[in-house]
Amino acid sequence: MFKLDDALLLPDRRPVTLREIAGSRGLVVAGVGRGGERGFQMIHRLHDVAEQLAAAGIHLAFVYPRGSSRHVMDPISVASARFRRHPRLLLDADGHCLKQSVPPRSLRVVCLSGELRRLADIEIDLRDPTWEIEFRAFLTRHSRGEQSPAVLSD
Repeated sequence: MFKLDDALLLPDRRPVTLREIAGSRGLVVAGVGRGGERGFQMIHRLHDVAEQLAAAGIHLAFVYPRGSSRHVMDPISVASARFRRHPRLLLDADGHCLKQSVPPRSLRVVCLSGELRRLADIEIDLRDPTWEIEFRAFLTRHSRGEQSPAVLSD
């Protein structure tokens, strides 16, 4: 779903890889499709659960496609990312990190272990009025180490 060693850009335009931003117990990566929420909106909506994940050693990152730089590099998103450390906003500037494109107005999310093995994934339609509830439930299950119906075998 994601290439762990391809360079992504932070809002301050520094390069980073998913492997470098992973927490000690894992990483949750959400690919954001075109027309998805802006970076500062994701930070505002999900800061509390991202902080809970970070306290458990799991980092949350939103990866935007290269055509959506205005959603990550705009002044409000840059300031939000600087002010709040979690979740992370990343831009796939080269277009190589996302192995397959994320459908418009959706999230494609994968939970990775501390060893960066895929544990679970989910696709969420941002047009569904319950998307935030569904995403929060998925993140909460992962932060507690609970197995969800979407658990994958390697």
